[in-house]
Amino acid sequence: MSDFEELKYFLGPHFGPEIDWELIEYAVIDHRQLSKKVRSKFKEELLYIKQLLEQNQYEKIQQIIEMHDFEDTKLYEIEKIQRFINEILPIIEKYEYKKGIPYVPFKALNYLFDKIINPTKAFLSFDFIAIDIKREGDTFIHHILQDLQYVEKAFMEQDEAKIQKLQQLSKEKGVTIFESQYRDEFIQVVTNELS
Repeated sequence: MSDFEELKYFLGPHFGPEIDWELIEYAVIDHRQLSKKVRSKFKEELLYIKQLLEQNQYEKIQQIIEMHDFEDTKLYEIEKIQRFINEILPIIEKYEYKKGIPYVPFKALNYLFDKIINPTKAFLSFDFIAIDIKREGDTFIHHILQDLQYVEKAFMEQDEAKIQKLQQLSKEKGVTIFESQYRDEFIQVVTNELS
């Protein structure tokens, strides 16, 4: 049986008793700041509980509630645990990496410029931009990292055709980060935060 350390942690700062059920997706997004290893262990714990529910092993679930002090959390009874599992697993899976979505050059960058670094948010710090990127899920993170490698390589190799393409995209979107002195710092900070 699991020690349920990650579930206990999640039920503290991320989804404590004072947080409404309607905010569960925001809790998952906030929890995504933790390492992939921690998130994987958390999901394993949830899948174990889901398996117990599917097998109608309610006595075992009641033991888990009592042994791990879940009485003072949102998961104080089996019905609440069932609701929690039903709501949280699809949200977690929504943000996981999906191999079936192919990488399309500049698609992630276009989205980044439209939704995250648009001209009205031009003064966001690079750290905050990285946090917003993390909220988009692992597939987007994977694709934006590829786009940033493309940008970095284009400028390192001084590939005029690629640089022109980037400048045209920047001009269309009204975002000048790749034309400024902060380009390399932006790429480095965001890449480090997302890796």
